[in-house]
Amino acid sequence: MRIPRVAVTALLPIVLGIAAPGPAVSEVPEMIKGEAILAHPAGKLALKTAELLAAGKVEDVIRLRTAADQVEWKKEPAEERAAATARLKERAPDPKALAEAIRKGGVLTLFPGRASLESPYGNGGEVMALFVSEKGKWYGSMGPMVIPGEPVAAKEDRIQGADILKHPIYELAPKYADAVHSGPPEAFLTLASAKKQAEWKSEPESERKEITAYYKRNVPKKADLASGIRSGGILIIEDDSRATLNVVTVESKSKEPGVVQSTSTTVGIPFVLENGQWRVN
Repeated sequence: MRIPRVAVTALLPIVLGIAAPGPAVSEVPEMIKGEAILAHPAGKLALKTAELLAAGKVEDVIRLRTAADQVEWKKEPAEERAAATARLKERAPDPKALAEAIRKGGVLTLFPGRASLESPYGNGGEVMALFVSEKGKWYGSMGPMVIPGEPVAAKEDRIQGADILKHPIYELAPKYADAVHSGPPEAFLTLASAKKQAEWKSEPESERKEITAYYKRNVPKKADLASGIRSGGILIIEDDSRATLNVVTVESKSKEPGVVQSTSTTVGIPFVLENGQWRVN
Protein backbone atom coordinates (compact mmCIF):
# COMPACT_ATOMS: atom_id res chain seq x y z
CA MET A 1 0.00 0.00 0.00
CA ARG A 2 1.30 3.42 -0.84
CA ILE A 3 0.77 5.73 2.04
CA PRO A 4 0.25 9.48 1.83
CA ARG A 5 3.54 11.26 2.18
CA VAL A 6 3.57 13.77 4.97
CA ALA A 7 6.20 16.34 5.85
CA VAL A 8 6.21 18.96 8.57
CA THR A 9 7.31 22.09 6.77
CA ALA A 10 7.21 25.01 9.17
CA LEU A 11 6.65 26.19 12.70
CA LEU A 12 5.27 29.71 12.99
CA PRO A 13 5.18 31.38 16.42
CA ILE A 14 2.31 33.82 16.70
CA VAL A 15 2.52 36.30 19.52
CA LEU A 16 -0.77 37.50 21.00
CA GLY A 17 -0.54 40.82 22.78
CA ILE A 18 2.63 40.99 24.87
CA ALA A 19 4.78 37.90 24.72
CA ALA A 20 5.64 36.25 28.00
CA PRO A 21 9.28 36.57 29.07
CA GLY A 22 11.75 33.96 27.86
CA PRO A 23 12.15 32.25 24.49
CA ALA A 24 9.50 29.83 23.21
CA VAL A 25 10.50 26.20 22.90
CA SER A 26 10.83 25.21 19.24
CA GLU A 27 8.95 22.14 18.05
CA VAL A 28 10.43 22.16 14.57
CA PRO A 29 11.53 18.62 13.64
CA GLU A 30 15.24 18.19 13.01
CA MET A 31 16.11 17.45 9.39
CA ILE A 32 19.36 15.77 8.38
CA LYS A 33 20.30 15.66 4.72
CA GLY A 34 22.71 13.81 2.47
CA GLU A 35 25.96 12.28 3.70
CA ALA A 36 25.26 13.21 7.34
CA ILE A 37 22.34 10.73 7.40
CA LEU A 38 24.78 7.83 7.10
CA ALA A 39 26.40 8.84 10.40
CA HIS A 40 23.08 8.90 12.29
CA PRO A 41 21.92 5.67 14.04
CA ALA A 42 18.71 5.62 11.99
CA GLY A 43 20.68 6.00 8.76
CA LYS A 44 23.03 3.20 9.77
CA LEU A 45 20.01 1.08 10.65
CA ALA A 46 18.49 1.67 7.20
CA LEU A 47 21.66 0.47 5.46
CA LYS A 48 22.05 -2.53 7.78
CA THR A 49 18.44 -3.53 7.11
CA ALA A 50 18.95 -3.21 3.34
CA GLU A 51 22.07 -5.41 3.57
CA LEU A 52 20.22 -8.07 5.56
CA LEU A 53 17.31 -8.06 3.12
CA ALA A 54 19.73 -8.39 0.20
CA ALA A 55 21.17 -11.45 1.94
CA GLY A 56 17.69 -12.88 2.50
CA LYS A 57 17.97 -12.60 6.30
CA VAL A 58 14.46 -11.36 7.04
CA GLU A 59 14.35 -12.82 10.56
CA ASP A 60 17.47 -10.79 11.39
CA VAL A 61 15.64 -7.70 10.09
CA ILE A 62 12.73 -8.41 12.44
CA ARG A 63 15.22 -8.56 15.35
CA LEU A 64 16.08 -4.92 14.58
CA ARG A 65 12.50 -3.91 15.42
CA THR A 66 10.98 -3.24 18.84
CA ALA A 67 10.12 -6.09 21.19
CA ALA A 68 6.42 -5.36 20.62
CA ASP A 69 6.83 -5.60 16.83
CA GLN A 70 8.73 -8.87 17.20
CA VAL A 71 5.90 -10.31 19.28
CA GLU A 72 3.36 -9.24 16.63
CA TRP A 73 5.47 -10.87 13.91
CA LYS A 74 5.58 -14.18 15.77
CA LYS A 75 1.80 -14.09 16.21
CA GLU A 76 1.24 -13.98 12.45
CA PRO A 77 0.27 -17.28 10.78
CA ALA A 78 3.16 -18.94 8.96
CA GLU A 79 1.49 -18.30 5.59
CA GLU A 80 1.24 -14.55 6.23
CA ARG A 81 4.83 -14.37 7.50
CA ALA A 82 5.99 -16.10 4.32
CA ALA A 83 4.06 -13.64 2.14
CA ALA A 84 5.40 -10.67 4.13
CA THR A 85 8.94 -12.04 3.84
CA ALA A 86 8.61 -12.20 0.06
CA ARG A 87 7.33 -8.63 -0.10
CA LEU A 88 10.12 -7.31 2.11
CA LYS A 89 12.71 -8.87 -0.19
CA GLU A 90 10.95 -7.71 -3.35
CA ARG A 91 10.66 -4.08 -2.22
CA ALA A 92 14.11 -3.81 -0.65
CA PRO A 93 16.61 -1.38 -2.21
CA ASP A 94 20.11 -2.42 -3.22
CA PRO A 95 22.36 -1.43 -0.26
CA LYS A 96 25.02 0.33 -2.37
CA ALA A 97 22.42 2.13 -4.48
CA LEU A 98 20.60 3.17 -1.31
CA ALA A 99 23.74 4.64 0.25
CA GLU A 100 24.50 6.60 -2.92
CA ALA A 101 20.89 7.82 -3.20
CA ILE A 102 20.94 9.02 0.42
CA ARG A 103 24.18 10.91 -0.21
CA LYS A 104 22.69 12.67 -3.24
CA GLY A 105 19.23 13.55 -1.95
CA GLY A 106 18.19 11.77 1.23
CA VAL A 107 16.25 13.53 4.00
CA LEU A 108 15.99 12.11 7.52
CA THR A 109 13.28 13.87 9.53
CA LEU A 110 13.55 13.42 13.30
CA PHE A 111 10.54 13.81 15.58
CA PRO A 112 10.39 12.99 19.30
CA GLY A 113 10.46 9.20 19.43
CA ARG A 114 10.22 8.58 15.70
CA ALA A 115 11.85 9.39 12.37
CA SER A 116 11.24 9.04 8.64
CA LEU A 117 13.74 8.65 5.81
CA GLU A 118 12.94 9.59 2.24
CA SER A 119 15.33 9.50 -0.68
CA PRO A 120 15.15 9.54 -4.47
CA TYR A 121 15.91 6.11 -5.89
CA GLY A 122 16.39 4.73 -9.36
CA ASN A 123 14.48 6.08 -12.33
CA GLY A 124 12.03 8.50 -10.72
CA GLY A 125 11.30 6.29 -7.72
CA GLU A 126 12.01 6.80 -4.05
CA VAL A 127 12.86 4.90 -0.90
CA MET A 128 10.97 5.28 2.38
CA ALA A 129 11.76 3.97 5.85
CA LEU A 130 10.21 4.60 9.26
CA PHE A 131 11.90 4.28 12.66
CA VAL A 132 10.99 4.54 16.34
CA SER A 133 13.17 5.38 19.31
CA GLU A 134 12.82 3.73 22.72
CA LYS A 135 15.06 4.61 25.66
CA GLY A 136 17.57 6.27 23.39
CA LYS A 137 17.86 3.37 20.91
CA TRP A 138 16.57 3.40 17.34
CA TYR A 139 14.55 0.50 15.90
CA GLY A 140 13.16 -0.18 12.44
CA SER A 141 9.43 0.18 11.95
CA MET A 142 8.87 -0.03 8.19
CA GLY A 143 11.18 -0.43 5.21
CA PRO A 144 13.45 0.61 3.71
CA MET A 145 11.27 -0.11 0.72
CA VAL A 146 11.31 1.12 -2.86
CA ILE A 147 8.31 3.03 -4.18
CA PRO A 148 8.43 3.01 -8.01
CA GLY A 149 8.18 6.33 -9.81
CA GLU A 150 4.96 7.39 -11.48
CA PRO A 151 4.85 7.59 -15.29
CA VAL A 152 5.81 10.99 -16.66
CA ALA A 153 2.65 12.96 -17.32
CA ALA A 154 2.04 14.22 -20.85
CA LYS A 155 -0.55 16.67 -19.54
CA GLU A 156 -0.82 18.39 -16.16
CA ASP A 157 -3.54 20.68 -14.83
CA ARG A 158 -3.49 22.54 -11.51
CA ILE A 159 -6.57 23.64 -9.60
CA GLN A 160 -6.16 25.81 -6.51
CA GLY A 161 -8.11 26.86 -3.44
CA ALA A 162 -11.86 27.28 -3.68
CA ASP A 163 -11.90 26.11 -7.33
CA ILE A 164 -11.18 22.59 -6.05
CA LEU A 165 -14.68 22.56 -4.58
CA LYS A 166 -16.07 22.24 -8.12
CA HIS A 167 -14.08 19.05 -8.85
CA PRO A 168 -15.46 15.56 -8.02
CA ILE A 169 -12.37 14.84 -5.89
CA TYR A 170 -13.59 17.42 -3.38
CA GLU A 171 -16.58 15.19 -2.62
CA LEU A 172 -14.32 12.16 -2.17
CA ALA A 173 -11.48 13.65 -0.08
CA PRO A 174 -13.54 14.64 3.02
CA LYS A 175 -15.32 11.26 2.94
CA TYR A 176 -11.91 9.58 2.95
CA ALA A 177 -10.70 11.68 5.89
CA ASP A 178 -13.91 10.95 7.79
CA ALA A 179 -13.58 7.22 7.12
CA VAL A 180 -9.98 7.20 8.37
CA HIS A 181 -10.81 8.96 11.64
CA SER A 182 -14.45 8.15 12.37
CA GLY A 183 -15.39 5.03 10.46
CA PRO A 184 -14.97 1.39 11.49
CA PRO A 185 -11.58 -0.27 10.85
CA GLU A 186 -10.70 -0.35 7.14
CA ALA A 187 -13.78 1.72 6.22
CA PHE A 188 -11.57 3.86 3.98
CA LEU A 189 -11.02 0.85 1.71
CA THR A 190 -14.47 1.31 0.20
CA LEU A 191 -13.14 4.55 -1.31
CA ALA A 192 -9.87 3.04 -2.58
CA SER A 193 -9.03 1.79 -6.06
CA ALA A 194 -9.40 -1.90 -6.85
CA LYS A 195 -5.62 -2.24 -7.08
CA LYS A 196 -5.07 -0.77 -3.62
CA GLN A 197 -7.83 -2.90 -2.11
CA ALA A 198 -6.12 -6.00 -3.49
CA GLU A 199 -2.75 -4.86 -2.15
CA TRP A 200 -4.28 -4.22 1.27
CA LYS A 201 -5.78 -7.70 1.44
CA SER A 202 -2.36 -9.19 0.70
CA GLU A 203 -0.70 -7.37 3.61
CA PRO A 204 -0.19 -9.21 6.91
CA GLU A 205 -2.20 -7.98 9.89
CA SER A 206 0.86 -6.36 11.49
CA GLU A 207 1.51 -4.15 8.46
CA ARG A 208 -2.18 -3.25 8.16
CA LYS A 209 -2.10 -1.99 11.74
CA GLU A 210 1.02 0.09 11.07
CA ILE A 211 -0.44 1.64 7.94
CA THR A 212 -3.80 2.37 9.60
CA ALA A 213 -2.03 4.05 12.52
CA TYR A 214 0.02 6.10 10.05
CA TYR A 215 -3.14 7.27 8.29
CA LYS A 216 -4.81 8.29 11.54
CA ARG A 217 -1.69 10.19 12.60
CA ASN A 218 -1.13 12.05 9.35
CA VAL A 219 -4.34 12.38 7.31
CA PRO A 220 -6.14 15.57 8.43
CA LYS A 221 -9.58 15.25 9.99
CA LYS A 222 -12.56 16.10 7.79
CA ALA A 223 -13.02 19.71 8.97
CA ASP A 224 -9.28 20.46 8.86
CA LEU A 225 -8.99 18.97 5.37
CA ALA A 226 -11.91 21.01 4.05
CA SER A 227 -10.47 24.18 5.59
CA GLY A 228 -7.01 23.45 4.19
CA ILE A 229 -8.42 22.91 0.70
CA ARG A 230 -10.23 26.24 0.74
CA SER A 231 -7.33 28.23 2.17
CA GLY A 232 -4.51 26.96 -0.01
CA GLY A 233 -5.04 23.47 -1.41
CA ILE A 234 -3.60 22.47 -4.79
CA LEU A 235 -5.07 19.67 -6.90
CA ILE A 236 -2.64 18.40 -9.55
CA ILE A 237 -4.28 16.31 -12.30
CA GLU A 238 -2.06 14.28 -14.65
CA ASP A 239 -3.27 12.96 -18.01
CA ASP A 240 -6.88 13.31 -16.78
CA SER A 241 -6.44 9.98 -14.98
CA ARG A 242 -4.23 10.55 -11.93
CA ALA A 243 -4.33 13.29 -9.33
CA THR A 244 -2.70 14.44 -6.11
CA LEU A 245 -4.43 16.69 -3.60
CA ASN A 246 -1.90 18.74 -1.64
CA VAL A 247 -3.28 20.35 1.50
CA VAL A 248 -1.63 22.44 4.19
CA THR A 249 -3.11 22.15 7.68
CA VAL A 250 -2.10 24.19 10.72
CA GLU A 251 -2.25 23.01 14.34
CA SER A 252 -1.89 25.67 17.03
CA LYS A 253 -0.91 25.07 20.65
CA SER A 254 -0.33 27.42 23.55
CA LYS A 255 2.20 26.29 26.14
CA GLU A 256 2.59 29.61 27.88
CA PRO A 257 0.39 32.70 28.28
CA GLY A 258 0.43 35.01 25.30
CA VAL A 259 2.29 32.69 22.93
CA VAL A 260 0.78 30.34 20.35
CA GLN A 261 2.93 27.95 18.33
CA SER A 262 1.54 26.67 15.04
CA THR A 263 2.82 23.62 13.17
CA SER A 264 2.16 23.65 9.42
CA THR A 265 1.89 20.21 7.79
CA THR A 266 1.59 19.40 4.07
CA VAL A 267 -0.25 16.22 3.06
CA GLY A 268 -0.43 14.75 -0.44
CA ILE A 269 -3.32 12.33 -1.10
CA PRO A 270 -3.17 10.40 -4.40
CA PHE A 271 -6.21 9.57 -6.54
CA VAL A 272 -6.84 7.60 -9.72
CA LEU A 273 -9.73 7.61 -12.20
CA GLU A 274 -11.24 4.11 -12.29
CA ASN A 275 -14.21 3.21 -14.48
CA GLY A 276 -15.16 6.86 -14.70
CA GLN A 277 -14.98 7.47 -10.94
CA TRP A 278 -12.22 8.98 -8.83
CA ARG A 279 -10.84 6.66 -6.14
CA VAL A 280 -8.18 7.06 -3.46
CA ASN A 281 -4.95 5.52 -4.66
